[in-house]
Amino acid sequence: MKKTLLLSLLFSFLLIGVQAQSLVLYNGDTALENGAEIVVSGTPNISPTELVLIVKNNSASSLDVKVRRTDLALLDDTYASFCWGDNCFSPFTIVSPDPQTIAPGGSNDTFRGDYIHNGKSGISRVQYSFFDERNLADSTWIIVLFDVAAPLEQSLQITYLGEVVANNQEIAVLIDPLVNPGSVYAVVKNINFVPVSIKVKKYDLSLLENTEVSFCWGESCYPPSTYISPDAVMLESMGTDSSFHGDYTHNAIEGISKVRFTFFAEGNRNDSTSFIIKYTVGHLGIDANAKAGASISNVYPNPATSASYVDYKLPKSVIGASLRINNLLGVTVMEIPLDRTEGKATINVSNLKEGIYFYSLIVNNSATHTRKFVVKR
Repeated sequence: MKKTLLLSLLFSFLLIGVQAQSLVLYNGDTALENGAEIVVSGTPNISPTELVLIVKNNSASSLDVKVRRTDLALLDDTYASFCWGDNCFSPFTIVSPDPQTIAPGGSNDTFRGDYIHNGKSGISRVQYSFFDERNLADSTWIIVLFDVAAPLEQSLQITYLGEVVANNQEIAVLIDPLVNPGSVYAVVKNINFVPVSIKVKKYDLSLLENTEVSFCWGESCYPPSTYISPDAVMLESMGTDSSFHGDYTHNAIEGISKVRFTFFAEGNRNDSTSFIIKYTVGHLGIDANAKAGASISNVYPNPATSASYVDYKLPKSVIGASLRINNLLGVTVMEIPLDRTEGKATINVSNLKEGIYFYSLIVNNSATHTRKFVVKR
């Protein structure tokens, strides 16, 4: 009898544990773990700062869901409130009076968490808990950091070969005359607290005769006659974009051409950053000659699933060479030594996450070629 009772109690506890997993919160398409802490950014000129959540019922039964708000740490003269269902409640309401019924497998997208900051900068912390009115143990909760800060005057940061590029910095690129066009890839990051819509402008500073420069930005590539991208790319706060590359069609004409690319916020051209590319085609001495004589193929297969390959050739004068793999943020995730003057390098991508990567041929401690490939499972 005691054994049966113990088993019954154990089953009851297990059942409660299973029921406690019914509710899942989503911020956009991202599922939030129970107890997760998320940041919602805002600016002093827009109040309130708003949190939007989707509440999903993963159980096989309907749930009557209520919301509880707990103010963990609010700045002086700031308030938090929320909306649930058809009603929005004052900051004095801690628990929603009426539940919202969510069907099995269904979801509810009516929740709004509002932080009324009254123009005050700083961080406040609020906890939101969602629970079944008929079973308080069946609940989930998150902590929200409402971060209000004035937007930066400069939003944009450019990264080339893993290094942050200073405004108006000149980048020297040596191009093999047999590689036409020569391409330079860069990663653009929005370091501001707010989303920014970004365009690109091209300035042909000095082009050799019968050469031309074009660029790609977002989903489009433009001809040399396009100097400002017609379309903008929207970047969320701290978001990155790797779609940009500047292509120099040199037609095997040796010499130097220079082009400036400026990235700017669509609504504020003063919010911008630029870099200059110095394209050099040909041979400029022993070290440059060694770099110009080095070559790599396009990676194959591309997209990569488990392994891809790159064919390479190096002149005998090269002291050291490698194939360097960088992720979107410019972090080096792999470096493959090249110990022959000619061969095939294997890029093992089994431990890399899905996404876009860059591979660079490094000769005598500097990059000669950089190209892009995709990892896809």
